[in-house]
Amino acid sequence: MIDLRKLEAFIKVYETQSFSKASKFLHLAQPTITLQIKDLEEFLGIKLFERHTRKVKPNKAGKIVYTYGKQIARLLKEMEKELELIKNEKGGIIEIGGSTIPGQYILPKVIKRFKEENPDVSVFLKVGDSKEIAEKVLRGDFDIGMIGAIFKNKELVYIPCYEDEIILIGPSGSPKTEIELKELYSISLIKREEGSGTWKRAIEILHKEGIHIEKLNIIGEMGSTEAVKEAVKAGLGYGFVSSLAIKLETQLNLIKVIRIKNVFIKRKFYFIYNKLKQMTPLEKSFIKFVKNLASLD
Repeated sequence: MIDLRKLEAFIKVYETQSFSKASKFLHLAQPTITLQIKDLEEFLGIKLFERHTRKVKPNKAGKIVYTYGKQIARLLKEMEKELELIKNEKGGIIEIGGSTIPGQYILPKVIKRFKEENPDVSVFLKVGDSKEIAEKVLRGDFDIGMIGAIFKNKELVYIPCYEDEIILIGPSGSPKTEIELKELYSISLIKREEGSGTWKRAIEILHKEGIHIEKLNIIGEMGSTEAVKEAVKAGLGYGFVSSLAIKLETQLNLIKVIRIKNVFIKRKFYFIYNKLKQMTPLEKSFIKFVKNLASLD
């Protein structure tokens, strides 16, 4: 049988294209990683990587082993979780990926309340942009994800769970609290990175309202909501953010909410999971818990 530890080492080297990066991720010495890959290649009777350059590039055999290896690792992980639930009906582990807004402003509070009712459950949360979380759910890095955008991928299942509003914010000294839609062309805008669900939804609605996105005066791009807020507070320009992210700043008059006349940018947050994955009772219970909380808000 293939040694699972050696398979995991191979998967991480494949994804990082580096023995040193894989060793840091797995908290193992680089010679150990190298030996594990060598043992796996000897067991399979074929080389899995090309080592002619600085980067470690997988060959055709490596790509085949990676495709099946990811499925094997995911199935073993799911089996361990199912067995853990049988051994301890009240316990278990959930690994969640949250995009920026759910990950920073929704899930931490929800997880706290869920843990109060289920103290033996361990919940691990990691934050990234919506596109990154979707990709990692598909790869099996997370059991479930919570994001604010829908991507065209038939392998993902979307379960609506929260509603949000995306609003335009400006510096505290902004002269207006409401603008006409076409006035967007005359202000300096700070955008989010392309994987951001907030930015994706904002430009979708603006495009539907007749705004030519390419004509907007975009002066910079930020990699997080916090960075957009800081840039706006510094007077660099205006930005689109979630209403959930600015409660403190508006209370302290650090920024100003700018309404766009007759335009409302609403969006939903979704739980996502890989439809090829069998959801555990614990994961279903967590999703139900979150949806119940949302309906009470």
